[in-house]
Amino acid sequence: MEYTFHFSAGSGMDAGLSSEWLLSNARGDYASGTAMGCATRRYHGLLCAQTPEGKFMLLSSLEDCVRIQGREYPLSCRLHPGTAWPEGWKLESRLTCSMDEVSRVFRLPLPGGGCVFLRRSIKLCAGECRLLVRYELLDTPGASSCGNAELFARPLVSCLPADHLHHADPSFAGSLHPLAQGDPHPGFSLRPHASIPPLVMEMSGTGMHGPSFEPAPDWYYHILYPVERERGYDWEDDLFMPGVFACSLGVGSPAWISAGTAPLADAPGSLWKEVQAGSPLYEEPVLEHLRRECSRFLIENGGEALVPAGYHWFGPWGRDTFIALPGLTFLSGRIEQGKKILAQVGKQVRGGLVPNLMGNGNGGASYNSADASLWYILAVQRMAEGCPGEADFVRQECWPVVKDILAHFARGTMADGQGGMLVRTDPRGLLHVGNAQTQLTWMDASIEGVPVTPRHGCAVEMNALWFNALEFARTFAQKCGEVPPSETDIIPVLRKEFRRVFIPPAKDRAAMGGGLYDTWSPESGPSLHIRPNQVIAAALPFSPLSPRERTAVTTCVRKHLLTPYGLRTLSPADPSYRPRCKGGQKERDMAYHQGTVWPWLLGFYAEALWRGGYRDRKARELLQTVSPLFEKHLGEAGLGSISEIFDGDAPHEPGGCIAQAWSVAEALRLLLLVRREWPEAWKNWAAALPCGSGATGGDTTDTENAICVF
Repeated sequence: MEYTFHFSAGSGMDAGLSSEWLLSNARGDYASGTAMGCATRRYHGLLCAQTPEGKFMLLSSLEDCVRIQGREYPLSCRLHPGTAWPEGWKLESRLTCSMDEVSRVFRLPLPGGGCVFLRRSIKLCAGECRLLVRYELLDTPGASSCGNAELFARPLVSCLPADHLHHADPSFAGSLHPLAQGDPHPGFSLRPHASIPPLVMEMSGTGMHGPSFEPAPDWYYHILYPVERERGYDWEDDLFMPGVFACSLGVGSPAWISAGTAPLADAPGSLWKEVQAGSPLYEEPVLEHLRRECSRFLIENGGEALVPAGYHWFGPWGRDTFIALPGLTFLSGRIEQGKKILAQVGKQVRGGLVPNLMGNGNGGASYNSADASLWYILAVQRMAEGCPGEADFVRQECWPVVKDILAHFARGTMADGQGGMLVRTDPRGLLHVGNAQTQLTWMDASIEGVPVTPRHGCAVEMNALWFNALEFARTFAQKCGEVPPSETDIIPVLRKEFRRVFIPPAKDRAAMGGGLYDTWSPESGPSLHIRPNQVIAAALPFSPLSPRERTAVTTCVRKHLLTPYGLRTLSPADPSYRPRCKGGQKERDMAYHQGTVWPWLLGFYAEALWRGGYRDRKARELLQTVSPLFEKHLGEAGLGSISEIFDGDAPHEPGGCIAQAWSVAEALRLLLLVRREWPEAWKNWAAALPCGSGATGGDTTDTENAICVF
């Protein structure tokens, strides 16, 4: 899908500051900014390079302008104290963005009357760290009569880790090296620090006056990023300006600027290729769009296949990877990529623990989550049950890892440093995780080392995932002709214990809305907080709950937690409920799992409805409820993508990352589940859904593998 913004003279700057575009490639490099063209975050920039060591913002922006008949027209904009300068936003006529390209059209009024239209487009190369910017005069009567135009561009460079800000550093000028005289693409290289990738920028053009680069090192001061201020961070930046590119422009004679980590090996025109859309896997535009959007979360960098949890700042997380993996791969025609990730991470398991943070910018692998291993098993289960042709892969690559996880969880793992284990099972099979100082489930926010949402002891989704993992192991072993692992012997006892500790007795049933306790421990008993984790227990293929009890859970969740954008993390009736996730780090952490809405939970909610035996009417109600997520949200915040979180209270403003892997993947799984199980409800809803302004298609690399449907 394409998203188009039309600007008029009276639009004002605020019209496009809250909508953000994002381009990314298969390496994890990205470019991002606002629809209006002003950076509002430190993470906005034209080339952010992904490396095994992390993300590095190389090129922040370009201060570019064109000169026609002696008059200069600015094409860019920055925010400085008390002003927005230059005022290129006033000349912008239209912004069009897709997954592959962002283009702006500027209307330039001529001194003697009439106007010229200039289009500036940007793309990222798929297989290398390179941004291409193309400038072209559109073929209009004004362009034919205005004579030659001159383009000038001043790069504004960061060359720092993406989450860092600058103070002017005089040493930068010493690392500036103009390219050799006679180079067909004049420009420069810059590498202020050995730990940061080099930046190489070049210009190409075929106009009357060839391209040039004139070194003129300088600093631009006091650039402001207001979203950083809202989030409680430093928000003032200085950027290095190496010099000035210049080139003439004419109709049919475009100019290019390239920014990468190595010099151009080919002319930029040959790199400027349209992404060829293969045959879509899904006829419905919304499904095909989400499938393509999933591709931005599958990258290869440093020889590893990775799933960045979210743009702009998250690296790969184990938990996020395996919650998202079915939607990103098995349901999107990318089975081979899913297999590669399962096999790769399986080799990183230590003591039955899948790493929570998985390197590649996160530092070394970190084994500090209890649930990532169980999400790994669920992803394996999704593949085994939904992709029967992959039985040999599951048996050879994943089955030994599954058995290792079960064995370690059963006897205890993750030492607490005091002779105990933070992950262990009791004689009745219940899984206990953590202590009062830890946060080992997905609700992991903490302030100064103190968990905001304490969930140590027995957590409902952890024990449901544990029960499901044991049942899967039992049935899979039988299919393989093996004796089931001994850990599965506890299943009948665990089923009874789960029901005993998580299903409230009559005295608490009303307080819990007819749903399940969120946590339980022998010392403190159950927690009386209505949270969405119970819906995972009601959704899993193997559950200790009966269909009727699954239905009771979805009824509770629908009444207390369901919103148009996902499930709240706490009932609004709870005294600890936080309606907004705004402010500085502490304020946001206090709200992160205390009412804030998370879209990824919708996939499990829909699955729980299905397993509870609901008919079309409930599916129609669900689709009607979540329609704004697809009709409205895909055109706001991160254009074409789904945000990490939303406020608990209406109007449910989006927050966090503008594009989150599990949000997108589980939205796709939700819709595919509805299409399969409630076809009449799906047909009516999909027919009424706006399709966007552009055609939707797949990409050629995604059609090599067969699609898998659960």
